[in-house]
Amino acid sequence: MPSSNRKWVLVSRPVDEVEESNFELREEAIADPADGQVLLRNEVLTVNPPMRMALVSGGITGKPYPIGRVMYGGGLARVAKSRHADFSEGDLVQGELGWQEFNLIDPGKRLAIKKVQAPADLPETTLMHVLGSSGATAWFGIVEFARPRAGDTFVVSTAAGSVGAIVCQLARLQGCRVIGIAGSDEKCVWVRDGLGATGVINYRRENVAERLRELCPNGIDIYFDNVGGETLDAVLGQIAFGARVVLCGGTSQYNHDLEWYGPKNYFNLVYRQAIMSGFYVSNFAHRNTEAHSRLAALLRDGTLHYAEDVLNGIQNVPKALIRILKGENFGVPLIKLV
Repeated sequence: MPSSNRKWVLVSRPVDEVEESNFELREEAIADPADGQVLLRNEVLTVNPPMRMALVSGGITGKPYPIGRVMYGGGLARVAKSRHADFSEGDLVQGELGWQEFNLIDPGKRLAIKKVQAPADLPETTLMHVLGSSGATAWFGIVEFARPRAGDTFVVSTAAGSVGAIVCQLARLQGCRVIGIAGSDEKCVWVRDGLGATGVINYRRENVAERLRELCPNGIDIYFDNVGGETLDAVLGQIAFGARVVLCGGTSQYNHDLEWYGPKNYFNLVYRQAIMSGFYVSNFAHRNTEAHSRLAALLRDGTLHYAEDVLNGIQNVPKALIRILKGENFGVPLIKLV
């Protein structure tokens, strides 16, 4: 086992786009665990777009992430050493690990990790997306808010993303006519041919409003929004009577610290007697088993598909965040450390 731990520390706040210079890779000696502690060796980390807001405005907490602290981030780890009764060497754990190779944790004081076990017939990394928060977000967003009916026209933004890809497939399985919005021709091909969408829109080179009129001549019954901004506005301009708009994310706006784009077509919610709802998946944590058991079954029988965007090495963690903020990733961003 190495004698030192490499970790990324936040050293400055991004002004516009996140840059690698906002972080600094530091090295420290690895300490042995004291009584009640465990030493984790992080194996896989992930990043997500809301991290950008946390660096400046604080996002949901309202408190900007502290300068000088190891950058936060979830992942999978193995127990390397343990002096805690509930953890043994080799246990697989998941939780808030930070951008680092090793992590010394006192589980009695910090409930940021839990022991996990991937189904024997599925890859462990599925715990990071389909069988993790992305899968639960897609599941409960559909079951509790979208409430699709066979024949509905169902539009999904970031359709090739970790949440959007699952939403596309679940909506199709409900008999919906799925229209996926993505940021490259390659992604659009996968959304159509791999995920089963009826139509696709490349928002980088096509006029979204015009394409929606072409693809949704009878209006949009359901919109699962992961981007906000002008795309949300274009959809609101074409919602059908009784439409459901589910607000999950706002990736197009995360680089705008002071002023977010406000939709001009919001009053269509009144005209069309539609409903727009936002939600946090954490509110459904007590029902995660419900979602993950159903999703695991769909993975096993080959009904549900996913893509992973993998980088290797601790040195590439900031790059992974920058890639997803620019829409350059293809699939769930994962950084493998071992």
